[in-house]
This record gives sequence, structure tokens and C-alpha cells, in this order.
Amino acid sequence: MATVHQPLGPQPGRILTSTVLGVTLRVAGAVTTEVHPFAIGTPEQQVTARLGDALIYICDPELSDRIRAHWDSAILAAHKLPSRVSQTWLVPQPGTYPLTIAARLTDQLELSAASVPADRASHTPAHLRMRVDRLVWQVCDRDSWRALADAWYQIHRHLSSG
Repeated sequence: MATVHQPLGPQPGRILTSTVLGVTLRVAGAVTTEVHPFAIGTPEQQVTARLGDALIYICDPELSDRIRAHWDSAILAAHKLPSRVSQTWLVPQPGTYPLTIAARLTDQLELSAASVPADRASHTPAHLRMRVDRLVWQVCDRDSWRALADAWYQIHRHLSSG
């Protein structure tokens, strides 16, 4: 029988007991992307996008422009990546299942990009590290960078058309 531990006494407000500090997504090849606009041109406008194993919700056209510009600014570094790398860099484990993360992006996010050399000790391929708030994509090749850059462009196009 399982025991559930309850806090003692009254608890003012909600207590934070768990938080996600960051998520790293390694991508290679033709990354699956889907972009779905909703209620564009209304106060409820939102775009929901699947970018590999991340599900993104975004409402602000200015924010989508910042993210799109961030990905575009990495084009020179992306062109230094190989056109395509082996999916073995994705390190699938037998008996495991893909995990999906859902994130609502707001104007308080941080953006960064960096080229990272391969590290054999940690089995990490050379990649472009693209950070969008707490989501970090390890972009291993140009094919995956292009798929994600195109998705960010579509997101921005939908939100700025409203």
C-alpha cells in the first residue's frame, strides 16, 4: 500500500514542488514539423506548432519575429554543418519511447546560439546549439536546421498576418 505524505497545517496559496529547468532536443535529418494557426486576427490568436518532439504555443507576433530572426541569424553557422548526418546521433535506446515537451512561449524568453564541436567522450556530435528559453535544440545538420527555421518562419507569418 502506498503512503501519500500531506503537508501539515494550512498552506497559504499554491506551493511549487516541481519545475522544468531545461529540455535538450537533439535533431538530425528531416525533422517533423506542423504549424496550426488558430483565431488569427482576433485577441485569442495563437499558433500551435510541433517542432520535432516539442509542442509550442505562441500568441505574440513580436515574439515570433524575435525567434524567427534568432534562427535566421544562425544561417552561417548552420551552413557549416553537414547536409545530413546519421540518425545514430539521436541515440535511441531499446525499449524507450519518445517524450514530448509542451511549452508556451512568452516575451520573457532568452535566445542564444553557439556552434559546439563534437565530443567523443560524451557521444555528442558537432552541432549548432539553438536556445529558445528553456528549450535547447542540438541541431546536427543543415536539413534539420532548415526544417526548424521554416517552421519558425511559418509561425511568424501566421501571427503577423492577423
